[in-house]
Amino acid sequence: MKISLLITAFLAFFMSGSAQAGEAAYVLGAGDVLSVSVFEEGELSGVFTISEDGMIDYPLLGRLTVAGQTPTEFDGSLTDALGKKYLKDPQIQVSVTTYGSHPVQVLGAVKKPGLVHLSGRNTVLDVIAAAGGVTGSGVAQVRVKFANGLTEAVTFSLEDLMADKATSIKLSAGDVVHISEALVVYVSGEVNKPGSVPFIQGLTVTQALSKSGGTKRTARTRDAYILRGDQRISVNLRKVLRGKAADIL
Repeated sequence: MKISLLITAFLAFFMSGSAQAGEAAYVLGAGDVLSVSVFEEGELSGVFTISEDGMIDYPLLGRLTVAGQTPTEFDGSLTDALGKKYLKDPQIQVSVTTYGSHPVQVLGAVKKPGLVHLSGRNTVLDVIAAAGGVTGSGVAQVRVKFANGLTEAVTFSLEDLMADKATSIKLSAGDVVHISEALVVYVSGEVNKPGSVPFIQGLTVTQALSKSGGTKRTARTRDAYILRGDQRISVNLRKVLRGKAADIL
């Protein structure tokens, strides 16, 4: 639970810090809703939804193509258009009130699985945060399938993502992000903290034992074993801990 809360808090902080820069680079498209504010011109101010053909109906100017521009670019083109015919030095502010043109699916072990609309901040961390953060407290696996059909799907751990090892991955409309439930192994018997241990590639018997607080004094370290499906694999922990036998994956 503590890890889950920490992840959610970090994601929220990360998103708030990049919000302003993200919107400036966001490319507008059909389904986005814009707020246009023209100083001292209430009739020219309002909320406009970009239609399927990428346009809005704007007072005085009629049908305007908006899709393909950033909010800043559209602000500039609207300022020029109004300044040429109707207003002297118009003061305009354009912002996105609803993002709707760049959907990404976020599925699996998140609090609110479903569609997330990219808002300029198009990293994997951003969309996981928008989906409410991960569920559980283990180390989950993240898989990204790209909609372009040209880039191979990638898989990595949430731990790697939090350590900035997957920051080069940028998302686009139609991509799918799937968060797998965290994998675990169970350590039981004469150990100080029996229970589940998060599984990561390369996990060994001694590492799992360490995460369980080590053995109690009453433990018979010569007679440990691993249950793996129908297999029972004997482990002489005493020799392993003394370096006289190989650690087992």
